[in-house]
Formats: sequence, structure tokens, C-alpha cells
Amino acid sequence: MVGRTGNLTKPGKTDYFIWAFLTIVGITTLYPFLNVLFVSFANMKDIVENNGMLLYPKSIHLDSYRYVIRYSGLLHAYGVTIFITVVGTLINLIMTSLGAYVLSNRDLPGRNGMMMIVLIAMLYSGGLIPSYLVVRSLHLVDTVWALILPSAINAWLLILMRNFFQGVPTELRESARIDGCSELGIMFRIMLPLSLPIIATLALFYGVGHWNEYINVIIYINNPDLSTLQLILRKMYTFSIDQLSGDSLPPPVETIRAATIMMSALPIVLVYPFLQKYFVQGLMVGSVKG
Repeated sequence: MVGRTGNLTKPGKTDYFIWAFLTIVGITTLYPFLNVLFVSFANMKDIVENNGMLLYPKSIHLDSYRYVIRYSGLLHAYGVTIFITVVGTLINLIMTSLGAYVLSNRDLPGRNGMMMIVLIAMLYSGGLIPSYLVVRSLHLVDTVWALILPSAINAWLLILMRNFFQGVPTELRESARIDGCSELGIMFRIMLPLSLPIIATLALFYGVGHWNEYINVIIYINNPDLSTLQLILRKMYTFSIDQLSGDSLPPPVETIRAATIMMSALPIVLVYPFLQKYFVQGLMVGSVKG
């Protein structure tokens, strides 16, 4: 611990209590994920003997992952989901940045009215039937764009980014205008390079949303070739032992379900550590600036 004079001080009893409490919370939070990971590598004997609660991997078996990878349509669904996640997140960031930059201008005529519309859109949705009618009228049904364009801007994330932009000193904009820079130039040359934390925050929120796309696939997509990863994994997770196919004895259902969960969650889990620093900073700064 660091005292007021800058010297290291001996940790007190309260510090040890806080460390112990946070350690317990961390283990409690992390264990369910680790248990699913251990089960995905286990066999039926290990699962039965430990009632499905493994503290460490008893054995390493890759049969469940082999079965999941060979499942019909899984790799194609991975490609569809990756396309939706990458392209959708890029469109989200562009549209949200443009809207947030405009609304961050305090001298914009009608700014309060626009913000009221955004707040109403955040609190109330148009409903399932009107949303479907709009998507159908735009001829987006049975296309990947039905999973991208209707959710191009999230109202809450728009407000979050607008608050971050408002925290940037206005003198930077004014000096750029004096030098003859356009509004787009100010945004792309000044505002966005200073906004890496909030961009990482929004990219994580939007990316996770696209990666977990499920409900809109059921509503707007009828073509099985456009099924996303979550839809395929949902079918795999809900099957029974009678639905398992193959000439040889398949892996235990519990391990297959654990493997499907890991196949779905692992990509996001691997991406998050690289964005964590910017995510925390962007979330805090963007939420306290008025």
C-alpha cells in the first residue's frame, strides 16, 4: 500500500480481508466456466464419479470437439457469424460515431429534441410486428443484412459515445475549424484518434451482440444456409441421446453440450483481454461525462 507521503506502508487487516473477499468472488465467478471446460474434455466415468462438478481435468478426451466440428453446417454457420460480427460491428461503429459526433455539438440547433428522440427509442421499441414489416418492406428478409442494418445504432451506446465526445476539450474543434478543417476532418483526424477507449468499448458491446445473434435469425431468416453459430449450437445443445448419429458410439451428451458452449464462448473470451483496459476506461469516462 502507498501512504500519503508516497512510501510503502504495511497492509492492514482490512486490506487482507478485501483481498480474501475478492479472491473468493473471483473463484466463484471463474469456476463455472472452468467446470464447463473440464467437462468438455471428460468422459462419462469422470462425470458420474464427480456428479458433474470437476475441480480439475481428470482426463483429456477430444471426442466431443471432433463430434461438434463434424456436425452438419457448423463450419458454414461459423463463417456466417464471423461475417455478421465483423461487418456488423464496423457498420455499428461508423453509424454510432457519426451520430454521437453530431449530438455532442452543444451549438447544434434542435439538439435537445434529437436527444429526446434517442431517449424514447432507448426506452420504447416499435414492437416485433412493426419491425418485421419494416424489414420485409426493405426486402431484407432472408438476407444477412436483416441481422445487421436494423440494429445499426444502439441508443444507449450512442449516448455513451456522445458523452465521451463531450469530454474532449472544445478548443480542439475550434482550433481545427480556424485552420480550415471540415467537420468530417475534425471527427476522423482529431476526435476518433482520441477516442480509442470508447471505440473499444462499443466494439466489444456490438461484437458480442452480433456473435450471440439468435432471436433475429429465427424471426427474419428462413434459409438454413444463413443459420448463425448460435442457432446451430442451440440445436446441438437441446438434442437427446436418441438424436446422436454415427456408426460408432458417440461421446456423452454432457461433454458434447459442454463442447458446444466452449465453441461458442471461447472466441469472445480470447478477444476480451485485449480490449479490457480500453473497455473499463471507455465505460467509466463515457458514463460520467454529462
